[in-house]
Amino acid sequence: MNQVKFSLLVYSLIFLVSFIDIIMDWASMGGLNSHILVEVLSGLIALIAFAVLVVWNLKQNKQMTVLRSRLTSTKKQLNTSQLQTQKLMGEFSKIIQTQFDEWQLTKSEKEVALLLLKGLTLHEIAGVRETRGKTVRQQASNLYKKAGITGRHELVAYFFEDLLIT
Repeated sequence: MNQVKFSLLVYSLIFLVSFIDIIMDWASMGGLNSHILVEVLSGLIALIAFAVLVVWNLKQNKQMTVLRSRLTSTKKQLNTSQLQTQKLMGEFSKIIQTQFDEWQLTKSEKEVALLLLKGLTLHEIAGVRETRGKTVRQQASNLYKKAGITGRHELVAYFFEDLLIT
């Protein structure tokens, strides 16, 4: 049981006990007196507190419903965006592979080109591919010649330049 429901239960019990006590005192004391007025006042305070808590709880529930709805909507938008991103990444990868095929790159040159596009240095590429640095430099040089570019910056620019918003 959460705190709000527990509080509502307590206020209800306080009001009920006060109401029963007021009726019993009224009957036994023969009418209105200061003792009954104090009990009526405490009962009213409990009733007001109960009403305030009920209204506050209803507002909280409404806000939670709105927040859950927004969260669900946001999750759907995120999923849609992720699917679109994956689709675009796949299409972009196909475009890159198609261009590599047009340049007639070897499998090794394609691997080097992809690693260059990812920003790895020639030394890092040699480590990843478990080859010598000279071999990677030669493969990079070959792919630059086949592509008609002068270096890694032009390679990156070839694929990414059109994606930039100017």
